[in-house]
Amino acid sequence: MRRRKYLLLGGGGFIGSAIAEELAPYHEVTIADAVPFKQTVAYLRGITHVDYVQVNAADRSGVLDLGTDYDYIVHAVAILGINKVAQESILTINTNYLSCLYSLELASRQKHLQKFLTFSTSEVYGQYTVSAKETDEFTIGIPETPRWCYAASKVLSEHLTYAYHREESIPTIVIRPFNVYGEYRFGNNAISSFVRKALKNEDLLISGTGEQTRVWCYINDFVSGVIHALHSEYEGESFNLGNPNEQCSIKDLAHLIVELTESKSRVVISHSNEPDVRQRTVDISKARSYLAYEPSVSLREGLKKYITWAKKMESNEKMGISQ
Repeated sequence: MRRRKYLLLGGGGFIGSAIAEELAPYHEVTIADAVPFKQTVAYLRGITHVDYVQVNAADRSGVLDLGTDYDYIVHAVAILGINKVAQESILTINTNYLSCLYSLELASRQKHLQKFLTFSTSEVYGQYTVSAKETDEFTIGIPETPRWCYAASKVLSEHLTYAYHREESIPTIVIRPFNVYGEYRFGNNAISSFVRKALKNEDLLISGTGEQTRVWCYINDFVSGVIHALHSEYEGESFNLGNPNEQCSIKDLAHLIVELTESKSRVVISHSNEPDVRQRTVDISKARSYLAYEPSVSLREGLKKYITWAKKMESNEKMGISQ
């Protein structure tokens, strides 16, 4: 069988590099990212046998110069993080939308494209989401609240992706991730931040009441779903990927991490009024039916793996490396 050719835009980050790690032993993989290879998560993972191109995915000419001979294109470029997007909303909107636009334009120029896959976000479902289904209406916060610019950019990118499917016959898939965590996830997301502080016996600070509820999906389970979607017969579809079995409040998550790290950290709840998603849980019935997707790693098991890795990274003084 001919080795397939994959282009992973944003493949140097957490999710993109996990996909690259899965594909690289068997196929021809090109990673395109904005920073030098040695500054990527892909490099930290020790991924070899990939081609690497340093390019800003919001630069049209740079993206269109990547070639026309790919079987699969994965768009995993995004500016994210609540504080980051609130402070740099223009960059967030431009990067998220333009990188998707130029990636789709590149997809339309391919000679034998099998699938274009892009990542949206669970935030498109809004502030209170119980067992979100792909057919649910999107309801995001008001434009005056900057944190919602990320979700808005992803809603627009989804519309663009479906438009390219309808008008240019691009075989597209949209993935909506629900709180993916695991080794090589850096940044100030809840799990990474809590583990980093717990290992130093620092207070774990929680915004709001701590009752905000999430479902947590281990990276290996998530990547399995992505690979199945990429190679499936389906196109012009969206899929929720998460783990509905692992629902947990932010407060309970913090206490669990303190327990698993055997930390002396205190869990401190701020009771602030910052805008946040109060509840976000997922229905994965469609992914189960279409993709045979079935997450299997429990939150406790996944956290143990992550904590073991984080301890190793801390000892190597690498926890400050950004995603």
